Amino acid sequence: MRTALVAVPWVLAAAVAWGGGTTPEAPQPTPARNAIVFIGDGVDDHQLTIARNYLFGASGGFSFDAFPYRAAARVLTVLESDPGIPEYVGDSASGGTAIAAGVVTSRGRIATRAGDGRPVPTLLELASEAGKWTGIVTTSSITDATPASFVAHINRRYCQGPRDMRPTATDSRCLQALKANGGPGSIAEQIAASDVDLLLGGGYRHFDQPDESGVSVLSQARDAGYRVVRDAAGLSAAAGQPGKLLGLFGDDTLPVEWVGERDGRATSVAFEADGSVIDPASFGCVDNPEFGTRPTLEEMTAFALERLEQAPDGFVMMVESASIDKQAHQGRPCGQIGETRALDEAVRVATAFQARHTDTLVVVASDHGHAAQIIPWPSLFASRPDAQYPPGKVARVRTLEGGVMAVSYGTNATYQEEHTGTQVPVFARGPGAAGVHGLIQQADLFGIVQRALGLD
Repeated sequence: MRTALVAVPWVLAAAVAWGGGTTPEAPQPTPARNAIVFIGDGVDDHQLTIARNYLFGASGGFSFDAFPYRAAARVLTVLESDPGIPEYVGDSASGGTAIAAGVVTSRGRIATRAGDGRPVPTLLELASEAGKWTGIVTTSSITDATPASFVAHINRRYCQGPRDMRPTATDSRCLQALKANGGPGSIAEQIAASDVDLLLGGGYRHFDQPDESGVSVLSQARDAGYRVVRDAAGLSAAAGQPGKLLGLFGDDTLPVEWVGERDGRATSVAFEADGSVIDPASFGCVDNPEFGTRPTLEEMTAFALERLEQAPDGFVMMVESASIDKQAHQGRPCGQIGETRALDEAVRVATAFQARHTDTLVVVASDHGHAAQIIPWPSLFASRPDAQYPPGKVARVRTLEGGVMAVSYGTNATYQEEHTGTQVPVFARGPGAAGVHGLIQQADLFGIVQRALGLD
C-alpha cells in the first residue's frame, strides 16, 4: 500500500474509491496499441537549455518541444530506513522505478519497495503478460539502473552481474537475491531469464561472468532463446530474423558521440596575482573517435521499431540516452550536449513512426535533475570590487551562433557532480498523452502509460 507521500491525484483516488473512472455516458478513449517511453537520464530544464542553445540557437527547439502535451514531474524518493519520510534528491534507480513501476522507492532500489523489498510489476512485464512485445534500447549497460528498473527486481542497483552479488566482510550486497538463497540472481541473470524481446546497449562484461553454478550468463541468455550480437554488422545480420535479440555493443556504458575540443571540460576558476579572474579557454564540440562504428541511439531505435512493428498485438519500448547524466557528473558539457542530441534524433525516429502508426503513445521523460547550469560570464557584478565567481568549475562553450555559453558545475570540488532535487519536464503525444499536463508526480507516468495501453 502506498504511503501518503505517494498518494495518487485526487481524481484517480476518487475513481479507486468508487470503483470506476468514468460515468456510463462518457466515451471511452481508444487504447494505444504501442508505447515508446524515452528517458533522458539527468535531464531537467537546465540541461535541455544548455543543449538547445548549442544545437539550435537561442530561439531553436527540439523535436519534442513541439509535442502537444507537456508537464512538470515532481521527483519523489523516500528513506530506506523509514519510507514515510521523503528524501529530496533521487537517483536513476528510484527515478527509473517510479516511471517503470509507479511506486516511490528509496535510492538504489530496482523495481522493489523501500523498507520491505517487495517486487513491483513493471510496464514491460504487464505488457508482456498482455501479449505485447517489449524492448529496451540504451546507451548505458543494459544492466544499469534505468533499463534494469523495467525488467529486474533487486535491492541494489550495483548488483549488475554475478560477481557483484558476493557479500564481503563489511557489505552484504545482494545476499538475499542470490539464487542459492532462493533469489532471482543478479540483474544480468534476471535479464537473461526475462521475456523482453529485444535489448540493445552495452554491458557485455556483466553477461560474460559465471553464475553461482559456473554457467555464464551469456550461455543462460542463449539457452533462453536470445540471439547475441556484438557490433553493427551483427545487428544488421539479425534484421528480419525471428526470436529474441540481445545486442551488447560495449563492455559497459557506450562511448559518447561528442567530446570537447582538446578534451575540453569544466575547470576550477583561477585568478591572477592581482585578484582578477582568468577566463577559462573556450571550446567547441567535436566527434568522439572512441565511438567508432557502433550503432547510434538513433540507429538502435530505428532498428528496434522496425522489429517491434511486427508485433501482432503491439509493443512497449523504453529508450534511454544515459550519458547526459554521466557526462554531467564529470563536468563535460559537450558530452551532455551530444547525448541530448542523440536523444532528440531518436525521438525524431519515433515521431515519424507515430505519424504512420497513430495508435502509438510517445513519452519523453527524465529520472532526475542534474547540477550544470548556465551562468553569466563575466559575472553580472564584475564591475564591483567584491565581485564573486562560482566556487566550483566552469566551462565556456563556443556556440554555433558565435557566442560563448558559460556552464557552471558547482556541487563538488572533484569531478563527481551531484544530482539535484528539481522537478523534471515530460513531453507526450499520441493516445493517452492528455494525461501529461500541469504538475504531476513522476510515478504518475506509469499509470498514464498503463491506462493508455489498456493494461489497467
